[in-house]
Amino acid sequence: MNTETLSPEMLSLISELGALVKADPRCAEIEKTIDEYERSEDLNALVAEYNEQQNFLAAAYNRPEALSEEFKKSIQDKIDALYDQITTHPAYMAYVDAKDAFDALTNAIMGELQFAITGQRPCAHDCSSCASKCH
Repeated sequence: MNTETLSPEMLSLISELGALVKADPRCAEIEKTIDEYERSEDLNALVAEYNEQQNFLAAAYNRPEALSEEFKKSIQDKIDALYDQITTHPAYMAYVDAKDAFDALTNAIMGELQFAITGQRPCAHDCSSCASKCH
């Protein structure tokens, strides 16, 4: 499909850029943290329990007569506690940090590509910082 849309020169440059991104330490770090996240039995057990409790609570709200409000609140409290355990788990935190760094890299690449094509930098959504009159 890309061979019909992109010229051979474009494909070649994209391949070169892909190799540079792949060689960047942020790429290796995101791959490593994804692997650690996926292999973490305790984190995956927390996520599974969180999802199970979410599904249970959703079903309870679909049948309001089935469970008391107090019981629904206790389920929500358990969901909140599981969420806190997940988001403070070392494997999760490492993944989020690596993802943020990798996203910054890919966003910078896309911004530079946009600038190379249009001559305009992407909007930072803080119109006080630019004069591009994008809004």
